[in-house]
Amino acid sequence: MRFVLVAALVLAGLTATASPAATPRAAHGPLTGTWRGVLSNGTQSEHITLTVNGRQTAGTWKVSASCHGKLTLDQISGGSHHFLRHLAPGSTCAGGDIDCLWPQGKTVYDNVTPRSGGWGRNGTLHRVRTT
Repeated sequence: MRFVLVAALVLAGLTATASPAATPRAAHGPLTGTWRGVLSNGTQSEHITLTVNGRQTAGTWKVSASCHGKLTLDQISGGSHHFLRHLAPGSTCAGGDIDCLWPQGKTVYDNVTPRSGGWGRNGTLHRVRTT
């Protein structure tokens, strides 16, 4: 009888830990969240806002109301996440640039690999505080 009671308690514990409430949430990496800053090449600059999802696989980017879209993870190499910029419908700028993001303490360094005919730029992004 004691064995049956112990087995029932173990099975109840396993069932409880397998419930959705006990399932751990997706890990939030150092790039997760919203970041804002200025990217420049010394002669040109752009203000940008990037948002990266909790899994660090996708997000959004915005330079202006008419220049924005989605980000998709292209690859990870050398500690950097490389996100391809896709244009949102109605955007009037060119897409196809790749934002290479490196976490650096409380900031993120963004180095843009330009599309053909584009311009390279880089800068430090700061986390946007949400309230």
